[in-house]
Amino acid sequence: MSYKFTMKNKIYIIKLLITSCLLSVLSLSTTAHAINYATGARVAPGYQLNVYPFSYGADIRTDGDGHHLLNDLGLKKYGSFIGNNYYTGDFFFSATIPVGTAAIGKYNTEDSGFGDIQARVGWFLPINSVTILPVLLVKIPSGCYDAGRPVNFGDGQADVVSELYFFKLLQPFSLDTVFKYAVRFRNPATDITPGNEVTVESLLTAKVADNVRIGPAVNFITGEDSRRGGTALSGSAVTRLSVGGEVFYGGFNKVKISLAAYQDMLSRNSTEGVLAMGRFTFRF
Repeated sequence: MSYKFTMKNKIYIIKLLITSCLLSVLSLSTTAHAINYATGARVAPGYQLNVYPFSYGADIRTDGDGHHLLNDLGLKKYGSFIGNNYYTGDFFFSATIPVGTAAIGKYNTEDSGFGDIQARVGWFLPINSVTILPVLLVKIPSGCYDAGRPVNFGDGQADVVSELYFFKLLQPFSLDTVFKYAVRFRNPATDITPGNEVTVESLLTAKVADNVRIGPAVNFITGEDSRRGGTALSGSAVTRLSVGGEVFYGGFNKVKISLAAYQDMLSRNSTEGVLAMGRFTFRF
């Protein structure tokens, strides 16, 4: 029997995640290096290169009620996010370029190349008890996109995203959390405006050895209905809950490494699969 994931359920999960994260933030204090699984840790001024290789595979595609539309999709997406970050004082600047391949076995088609550039600017708030970083992100539709193809590595549209990063560390525990709100604009190739989306991502780790941390992680995204010509397309909102974990190694002076894996647990108008990724950061 399929479980219907109603708007009331979505709001409850968001409140639960936000409450849990804020309680954790209030109970910790900041020192040393963050895992920095996103961009929220304060680091020394200078240039940092981020290389995030990833692989995502999914056979299931769901409808607005979570029912399986397809069980043999054969989606495979792999590549790397290449992030160029610069820290100066309390400010943070970043340009991230994805590159890779997306393929759908069911339709025997694939697309390779560069994805859409993400440009970020952020400011670390002058607060000592917790590291807080508000960020403004603009996604530029720079990747190749063809509305007539069943699969594209880019999505061919512009988004503006407000992000709020938190980091706290109290040995042996650390917490990384980010809240995002994405305003999504009309895609001129499809004449569809995807619904705006709220995302919560959080990683809680514990120190298990010198320079080694490990812990559970959760990613949750929920959105509004898409629109065509100003008219909402009922039942088109996207929801996805992914659960996994991450292991981090920080024993090198200029390099930080972490490996992560996530399983999609719930999805609406989305795919259900497994994501594996690495995070390599190089300080110069």
